[in-house]
Amino acid sequence: MIDLRKIIQGQLKSVHPRVTYQGSHEKLAFPYLVYDIVNINDDGEGFQQVTLDVDGWDNSADTTALEALMKNVNQTLNKKTFVSGNSTVTFYLENKLPLTDDETTIKRRKYTYQGRLFERS
Repeated sequence: MIDLRKIIQGQLKSVHPRVTYQGSHEKLAFPYLVYDIVNINDDGEGFQQVTLDVDGWDNSADTTALEALMKNVNQTLNKKTFVSGNSTVTFYLENKLPLTDDETTIKRRKYTYQGRLFERS
């Protein structure tokens, strides 16, 4: 999991400087990205299936910058293969969700990716 997080963090940081894992984002300036590895399941064929969520957050009334940020995230991750240490993973976009936040000034987008992970022993 450490190699997988290094891959994701590095790729997202290449898109945007403010990236955090899971929910520890309260002190970040807008816009920012939050990612979460939702689950990892063995596929029975020597690989693991990874579900990755990437959330974009912004507080601008105009969502153009947020949409451009998420487009860059997708161009960086979708159908790309990454290697770190003993891990190799390829991500595929599964869905895009415009989320509504309880705080009406917050704009959010969530992209979910399915990944195929191989870890050498």
